[in-house]
Amino acid sequence: MGVLLRLITVLCANAGIDKTYEVPNFAPGGYYHPSSATTSAGGKGVNVARALATLGQAHVIAGFAGGNNGRLIMRNLLDAGLQADLVSIAEESRITISIIDREQGTQTRVDEVGPLVTPGEIGRLRDTWRRSLQRSAMGIIAGSAPRGVTLELYAELIEIAKSLKKPVMLDARDELLARAVAARPTVITPNLNELQRLVRRQLSVPEDVIKAATDLVESGIAVVAVTLGARGAIGMARASGVWWARPPAIERVSSVGSGDAFMAGFAVASMERRSFEEHLRLAVACGAANAETAGACVFDAARVREIAAEVCLERLDGGDEQESAPEASKQA
Repeated sequence: MGVLLRLITVLCANAGIDKTYEVPNFAPGGYYHPSSATTSAGGKGVNVARALATLGQAHVIAGFAGGNNGRLIMRNLLDAGLQADLVSIAEESRITISIIDREQGTQTRVDEVGPLVTPGEIGRLRDTWRRSLQRSAMGIIAGSAPRGVTLELYAELIEIAKSLKKPVMLDARDELLARAVAARPTVITPNLNELQRLVRRQLSVPEDVIKAATDLVESGIAVVAVTLGARGAIGMARASGVWWARPPAIERVSSVGSGDAFMAGFAVASMERRSFEEHLRLAVACGAANAETAGACVFDAARVREIAAEVCLERLDGGDEQESAPEASKQA
């Protein structure tokens, strides 16, 4: 049982195929041969699982996979050593195309609409989620949902986790996030834009972000961690205060997957029972390591350790500021 409870179940309801092209000086209307091209299984939950694997964390991916793309997803996951328990669906899983231009520092993304899933397929996903959580220490819900899924699904999955007394981390957006927040997940990790849409107002950093996070924590969510891109993340937990974790300067290549890497780092820190501020340190280091690479969550664990040692932690609610990493973090 001890080994089983080291597992994290990751929901990726809208898994697909990610194609990433590097095209110097890309512009609309042109004809190009990419300088590099990669194809891999994708979706936020898959990205989270890939980052968990890099950090040595056991996991299983729950979600949907359909058609030829679904078979490619499964083969890619197996080849990458990722564990999955995906529900087979009738319609074809989606494809997402990202075009990265390092010369101009731009990133273009084309995301297909997800497949239409049936009530029976959704029911099988609920069963898979419950079964997997029973042998897991925690659950993660990440990303969008395909057509046919009700806006209440994530809230329902959170309630299942709560009935099993398992913590849940959530990374969703718009109405899926709003409905799921009402079920009080343990941790939410919105980016600044997602948080602004959730609270329906513009937010200054850090003052208004802290106010919005305070409201969410007081509503019953244990932890709110707001990602800020190159500026790091602001996190709040009722018993641990408010912290701003800032990464060192790096050469940024692509932000695709950085929020997913952040989530994986936070989850691993939780499994290792680190202090709250060290959750943020590891999470921000993972996000920054990912931003240095062209693919989603294909960073190196050694690079995470290097960046973590340079993450600056500042307490925003009257506590002491830390300017360097403790030795325990450098060995993480």
